[in-house]
Amino acid sequence: MQKNKNILQLLRKVFGLLQKKQKWGFVLVLLILAVSAVLNQFTPLAIGQLTDHILDQPGFSFGSILPFLLFILVVNVGNQLIQIVRRLIVEDTATRAEKTAREKAVHSLLSAPLSYFRQNMTGNIHGRLNRSLDGITKLVKLVFMDFAPSIATSIAAIVVIFSQLPTIIALLIVLVIPVGGLIVLRQISTQKGIRVQLLQTKSNMDGTMVELLNGIETIRVYDSVDFECQRFSSQSERLRAREMKHHRAMALYDGLKFLNEAVFHVLVIGASVLLASQGVISVGTILTAYLCFTQLTGPLRELHRILDELAENTVLANEYFRLVEIPQDFSYLPVSESTQVPSCNAIEIQGLSFSYPENPDRIILNDLSLSIRPGEFVGIAGPSGCGKSSLIKVLTKLEQASGSLTVGGKPLSDFTRSQLADLISIVPQSPFLISDTIYHNICYGCKRQVTLEEVIYAARQAHIHEDIEKLPGGYSFKVSEAGGNLSGGQRQRIAIARIFLQNPQILILDEATSALDNTSEKYIQAEIEKMQRQNGTTILSIAHRLTTLQNCDRILVFDQGQIVRQGKYQQLIDQPGIFQDMYKGILK
Repeated sequence: MQKNKNILQLLRKVFGLLQKKQKWGFVLVLLILAVSAVLNQFTPLAIGQLTDHILDQPGFSFGSILPFLLFILVVNVGNQLIQIVRRLIVEDTATRAEKTAREKAVHSLLSAPLSYFRQNMTGNIHGRLNRSLDGITKLVKLVFMDFAPSIATSIAAIVVIFSQLPTIIALLIVLVIPVGGLIVLRQISTQKGIRVQLLQTKSNMDGTMVELLNGIETIRVYDSVDFECQRFSSQSERLRAREMKHHRAMALYDGLKFLNEAVFHVLVIGASVLLASQGVISVGTILTAYLCFTQLTGPLRELHRILDELAENTVLANEYFRLVEIPQDFSYLPVSESTQVPSCNAIEIQGLSFSYPENPDRIILNDLSLSIRPGEFVGIAGPSGCGKSSLIKVLTKLEQASGSLTVGGKPLSDFTRSQLADLISIVPQSPFLISDTIYHNICYGCKRQVTLEEVIYAARQAHIHEDIEKLPGGYSFKVSEAGGNLSGGQRQRIAIARIFLQNPQILILDEATSALDNTSEKYIQAEIEKMQRQNGTTILSIAHRLTTLQNCDRILVFDQGQIVRQGKYQQLIDQPGIFQDMYKGILK
């Protein structure tokens, strides 16, 4: 009972993906199914009538059966035409449902907590998403292209069987259904678990494949192609073994279904001939009985495939709704008040503590307090794992921390994601580039129409304009996935050009110039400082290359989630401590 309830809830969710027009289309499909099921019964009835009332008459002429033949032709052609209409309606509905489902899934994943992606491999997520979307589409088609027509045709055939045939023949014909049904149910119950295992194994292999492609350069440097191929081959062999186990079971059950049909086929023909020889039924009734039997066994033959695929696609559809129903990241939740972005860009932090949800015992930021003045240029330095990047994630509302954090006097928790995007820009060490033109990559994140002249000006400030001019097509040059056809320095400078286009109130630089040569870095650094002076931009700059921080108003030195020292560049070099050790390490 609970299982049926769950299936109905799932079908309601799938139905909810449809627009109003498509929902009415399904009502039309149901009407077409009813008409088609009735039309399917005209052929066996017409052939029975043709045999009994025309072929047995003396003086039979071929011309006398032409109206019957024409009737059968018109009925079958008409039935086929409405089937085509039904198919087109279902295909249109299925593709629209897939489009809506894909859009919802993308929105859900892009809004999911970052912890979800730390716990799941990217390739695994991608594989599950594609297969679950395929499951949604197939589920719609199976219900209205295969399952519903089979049920409608079978019901209509049973009505004709009991109304036109002797009870003994009708019962004999219909008896094939429960026997075949038991075989099918047994087949589904034994194979369902294997199908789920196969889906999980394929998802894991997707994750492994993406992992290998992302590490292609390292694999080649370490010459580990053979090792990785062997590792992947072992997974493939486990998948193949499970698939063969499934196929052997399927072959066995298909044989039992064929045997069931063959036995009842012979019994129906034998009983019909026996009754006809005794004058109980006519020859035409034998033909009607035979054709009605085939109308039952046809859907029954397909019933396992339909129910089996329904079971599989139900699993996939449930997986899809698990993806869609991932709780939204805290930063997308409604805020308590909808105030405008403050004009002041001061940052106040009191008692800030942070640890990742997956490992709450490991404190990353420990009771941190900090004040940053409007327009201040603050450098952040410290050893790896000291909490520098975690502070940036908390400040950009990527991770949730305890304590107080305000921007311009407004609590960070009261900022919407959109308001933060208008306030803060960030240049990470590994910039995000999309597979599009240079122009659109520089414009990325802008919510206004940007002219080419503005983009060129921003590119000049980022010291990338001359490089772009040398590329085929210039600003129309197509960037490959993740900027693979650009150098690391070019990727960073494109990301830096974005900030000159956006002029943010708060700018965060996270190793933003690590891939640049000294000349380019100095040029860009001068442009950034110029923007700071002109716009009053508050800047936070994380850098391992300490010379990047020479002109900072203040440098914060982090260690074990706390600020252990702060001051200007030369002051920190002269004072014993972590900063001096890092500086001496660079000089060696």
